[in-house]
Amino acid sequence: MTVPPCKEQNGFIGISPVRVALCYLAIGILWILFSDRLADVLFRGNPDMLLRVSSLKGFVFVLLTASLLYLLLHRHVRAYRRKEHELCESQRRYKLVVENAPDAILIHDERRFVFANEEAARLFGAASPEDIVGRPVMDFVHPDSREAVAGRMERTLARKQVARLREQRYQRLDGSPIEVEVSGVPFFLGSEPGGLIFVRDIGNRLRAERHLRESEAKYRLLADNAHDLIFTLNADFRPTFVSPSVRRLRGISVEEAMTETFDDMMTPESAARAWEQAAQIRAATGPAHNVVQRLELEARHKDGGTVWVEVVVRPLFDGEGAFTGVLGVGRDITERRRIEEDLRRSREFLRMVLETIPDPVFVKDSQHRFVEVNSALCAMLGQPATAIIGKADKDFVPAEEAEVFIARDRLVLETGKDDIYEERLTDNLGVMHVLVTRKGLFVDATGARFIVGVIRDVTEDRAQERRLRDSLLEKEVLLKEVHHRVKNNLQVISSLLYLQKDTIEDPVVQGIFEESRNRISSMALIHEELYRSGDLARVDLKEYLERLTPKLVQSLQGGRTIGFALELEECRVPVDKAIPFGLIVNELVTNAVKHAFTGREAGNVRLTVKREADMVRAAVEDDGVGLGDDFHPDAVKSLGMQLVVQLTRQLRGALSFGSSPAGTAFRLSFPLRDTAG
Repeated sequence: MTVPPCKEQNGFIGISPVRVALCYLAIGILWILFSDRLADVLFRGNPDMLLRVSSLKGFVFVLLTASLLYLLLHRHVRAYRRKEHELCESQRRYKLVVENAPDAILIHDERRFVFANEEAARLFGAASPEDIVGRPVMDFVHPDSREAVAGRMERTLARKQVARLREQRYQRLDGSPIEVEVSGVPFFLGSEPGGLIFVRDIGNRLRAERHLRESEAKYRLLADNAHDLIFTLNADFRPTFVSPSVRRLRGISVEEAMTETFDDMMTPESAARAWEQAAQIRAATGPAHNVVQRLELEARHKDGGTVWVEVVVRPLFDGEGAFTGVLGVGRDITERRRIEEDLRRSREFLRMVLETIPDPVFVKDSQHRFVEVNSALCAMLGQPATAIIGKADKDFVPAEEAEVFIARDRLVLETGKDDIYEERLTDNLGVMHVLVTRKGLFVDATGARFIVGVIRDVTEDRAQERRLRDSLLEKEVLLKEVHHRVKNNLQVISSLLYLQKDTIEDPVVQGIFEESRNRISSMALIHEELYRSGDLARVDLKEYLERLTPKLVQSLQGGRTIGFALELEECRVPVDKAIPFGLIVNELVTNAVKHAFTGREAGNVRLTVKREADMVRAAVEDDGVGLGDDFHPDAVKSLGMQLVVQLTRQLRGALSFGSSPAGTAFRLSFPLRDTAG
């Protein structure tokens, strides 16, 4: 707002007439006294000159009095104009103050406003101060405060005392309430009493104070109920505030905590570290060093034990940047420290296990970079762990081999299934290694995926396998040759017995020779089966008996008609089981053909072999005349039955027999594997 310049007034307005008259009187009297005396002294003897001098004296008097009057009036007017200018400037300054004051300034005549500044118009929502002037004072007072405002105005004007600041509720022209702070001064408009009031909008301040109180209440509630310990220290690092959670943390009251020093709060080692940190904070004062410090300290508990506390502190500064203290928060980390210690021991244990494993072990991330290796892998790659971790396979092996490793890694990452694969690796010396690598997927708590692998260097094993296969092939060839030669030798013996039988005329002796030939043939047939089969340790009983039984029946039936039936299941047994079993079957079938059909020209023999779990069950049955009532294998003195009994014991088996008008049956059972003891 522009204030127009003051207009200075001209003339004699304001000059005191009394002062002018007295001055003029004094000058006139002095002039008359001194001029008349001087003229009389000088021209007493010359009346004409005295007359002239008297005329001149009157003219000079008028001139002198006019000059003096001019000087007097000129100085008075200059002083008046100076005062008038100062008053105008003062009015101009006060107008600037009023028009631009941050508070609303209004003047009323007890009923209506007669003046309002721009701030008053803004405060009450008026377009200009003129919209306020002439309106009743109570139009701007909220109904809740009208009675109090009216009483205050009456007391102020009656007692002519300044009304102190007071919070009241006013309202704008639109009726919306406003919180204000009002003070008043008695003010006379001419002879009429009035008042000058100052109104300040305190709505924002009240809202800020309310928010501050609410905030303080919230922070107080937070501090009083926080699980963590909240505290402040002064510049000497003595407690100025401690939250009630100190009781839960250390078992002491707030009052006890407020009297403690660092040495009382903590163990000696932690107290020393706390004092050291405090010295650093004090030395590095200033807002530029307003940084958070973090410490782990061991605090004393009331029960005599200790608790580990993680303390986070921040220095505090005043408005001038001077250090005033510390704000801190402490959290109980005893359990965390225990878990961390357990984790550290677990890691040390795992590291010891990894280093103890003779096979190379590694862990890779999803980018195929090594994150963990043991010393065996370092030895295989010829690199220290620091040179391997963070690198990939391509940094240590040829590209084509690295591609194979990465492809198997991807398979594990994509499917999540374990992978066992035989790989080739060329070490730093150029030596090719055969590796069998087992890889599995590990997903940590964050969802990160890792490949865990164990490598077995089977280069020497594969070489040993080749040597064993070559040696085994040689032994198989040799063993086949042995079986072939044994079979040939047994056939030679059989042929010799056959030739020897032809030289003997006694039929009984010839029968003995024939039985011996059959026994030798059954053993020779086993060696022939072993020679012909691919398995040199086991004999297929089905194939063996299908070749043995027809030859045996045909050699013994003579002119009779003996039928035979075979019910055989595939069953492979070791050689040490096959030879005794073959001899037992040979003896039982021989007995059936020779003795079961006495006085008959025909008969039938049936051979059954079954496998049940780890047991072999065999039966030789005939439809002949049966056994005598007093028959028992142990009591029979014949060589054949004695062989059956002894060979059954050798097999650790069981032999049973039965006889009826329908024929005879011998049943044999034995285990495929011998039990200990």
